[in-house]
Amino acid sequence: MPDYLGKIIFDMDGVITEEERYWDAAALTVWELLYGKHYLGLSPGGGLPAFSVIPDSRDISSIRRVIFQRDKVIALLKQKAVNSNWDLAFLCFAFQLMLVLHELSRHKPGKNDFISQAMEKGITPELLHVLSALLSLPKDSWQPSFESFLGEWPGDACGRDLPERLALPFTGEYLQIARKTFSPFSSLWEGVRDIFQEWYLGERIFIEVYARKPRLPGKKGLIEDEKPLLDISKIRDALNKLSGKGWGLGIATGRPFSELYLPLKKMGIWNCFDADSIVTYDDVCKAEEHLRGCFSQKISLGKPHPFSFLKSYWGKKLSNKRALSGDGLRPEKGRCWIVGDSMADLLAAREMGALFIGVLTGHGGVDSGDLFARAGARAVLADMTEIPRFLEVSGAEICDL
Repeated sequence: MPDYLGKIIFDMDGVITEEERYWDAAALTVWELLYGKHYLGLSPGGGLPAFSVIPDSRDISSIRRVIFQRDKVIALLKQKAVNSNWDLAFLCFAFQLMLVLHELSRHKPGKNDFISQAMEKGITPELLHVLSALLSLPKDSWQPSFESFLGEWPGDACGRDLPERLALPFTGEYLQIARKTFSPFSSLWEGVRDIFQEWYLGERIFIEVYARKPRLPGKKGLIEDEKPLLDISKIRDALNKLSGKGWGLGIATGRPFSELYLPLKKMGIWNCFDADSIVTYDDVCKAEEHLRGCFSQKISLGKPHPFSFLKSYWGKKLSNKRALSGDGLRPEKGRCWIVGDSMADLLAAREMGALFIGVLTGHGGVDSGDLFARAGARAVLADMTEIPRFLEVSGAEICDL
């Protein structure tokens, strides 16, 4: 690590960039899987519009309001340390799919091609239209129960342990199907991620980034409407003050590189950060694949695992195995500050031995303050522009924190 006073590592969404378009994309993903004729093809009710690849802004607002229950679902999952918006979309759809499987198991249809294929690989997006045809009930009487998602989740599971809880009520062949389907590494999860990316990036950028056509063409892309969370001049001023005092600035985000670089370049703050301390989803994904080859098992390194923060603090030359173990990597006291808006950020900071600054610009707003304080945040600030002043006032104490 270069000879900085220390490092301040920022999460992006809810700290510098807004998450509104990501949440819209997650809601649209669930909507498409439930109501698109190429997937389950249900008849929309409860104020939801018919499926279209170009919903207008009013339709998007309605879809998000219904599916996320006026954003209560987002708040619940944030509290349970779900940091990825791909996981947000996956969990919301997987929960409804769990209800469909209950309906299917209750009527106990005989062995068929769908059951056989689902037992082998789990339910994939391509199997959803087969499931819809198998169940005559959904189109006539079965409807998703979005409010049920807010009910009690068994145990104290959080983060990527949550999907596996959806398999608990099943037995026999349905348990086998559920375990293969409700997994953070399943084909369904990958399909949900791809559909989300289609909505967020739009057809043109999706093809540029992934060098392949989307499953469903014609989507515009919500990234075009993304905005900074705060006045960009105030963000830039805060970052410049911190670097001027000798702090190295890093990023640890669940965004892919392309979704980070484009907006930060447009905002004029990309060069405020140390390039060796910028860690994105792409870095996490590559490390998971590398370690999977080393250990012959699937490993999850997304937040609240501290992997991305450790890589940002120590630099990208830190080996994946070392970052996985975390052995001997605790920063000196006061040398590493994590700035985030979620419990996933706080839990990761706490595990690596960094100090946490919670900001109230995320989804939880001011309600997050008490939660952060109880969980051990060193400071809770209104937004990231207050950090220079906070560190200046605390400067005499930093080495003793």
